[in-house]
Amino acid sequence: MLITSSQNERIKQVRMLQQQGKARRKQQRLVLEGARLMADALDTGAQPDYALHTEEADSPGTPTNALLVRLRDACPVFAITPELMAALSDTETPQGVLGVFPLPELRVPDEPALIVVADGWRDPGNLGTLIRTCAAAGVDLLLLTKGTVDPTNPKAIRAAMGAHYRVPLRTLDWDAIAQAYPAHRFYLADAAGETLYTDADWRVPSALVIGGEAHGFDAAAERIPHTRVRIPMAPDAESLNAAIAAAVLIYAARAHALG
Repeated sequence: MLITSSQNERIKQVRMLQQQGKARRKQQRLVLEGARLMADALDTGAQPDYALHTEEADSPGTPTNALLVRLRDACPVFAITPELMAALSDTETPQGVLGVFPLPELRVPDEPALIVVADGWRDPGNLGTLIRTCAAAGVDLLLLTKGTVDPTNPKAIRAAMGAHYRVPLRTLDWDAIAQAYPAHRFYLADAAGETLYTDADWRVPSALVIGGEAHGFDAAAERIPHTRVRIPMAPDAESLNAAIAAAVLIYAARAHALG
């Protein structure tokens, strides 16, 4: 059956999930788009509610066709018109396939060795890149403070490339973070920090805090006992993008901890 009406209940749900963070939180659902992102989610065991595709996306030999073969074994799949797909998609050039998936809720380790805290990040693309980096580096837990952009924002989802299903992620305020992880050593990334990041002792349970580019750290973060770590840069160089700085520090922490 080909869905042609914008008033179809599934079309209305996808539109709402794409546009409203409140709807994503209430329904505990998000929308994934494209062959690679959806296939990666399936690889982690994520079970979609249903998928929508254009007839062109089902052409034999294409990556989207291969994905649809997998999806038909996992959930109901419906064809829709190209016009509806264009209206629902959050990308400029839709691949012609998207699906509604449950929000990931990975278990937090009892004793996380490395925690990363994104404090007040506003850019969804940067946050998605951070989530992807944390998953690739094997970070045990990613915490977002209040005021950080919604991690289920479609731009964050695309930038993370499926990493939402690979790294535990929670949103907490600073009081809750301090209470939950009193034994962790907190490192605040700061271009003017007193300690080179290579001199920090990442072998102990650590929490790496990276502030947002616009406003830096929340004052509550600075009330927790901490060490400020810096990445050396050439004279007169601009500060690093937050996501890039985070990647440098995360991999340094992992390398040091391993040895």
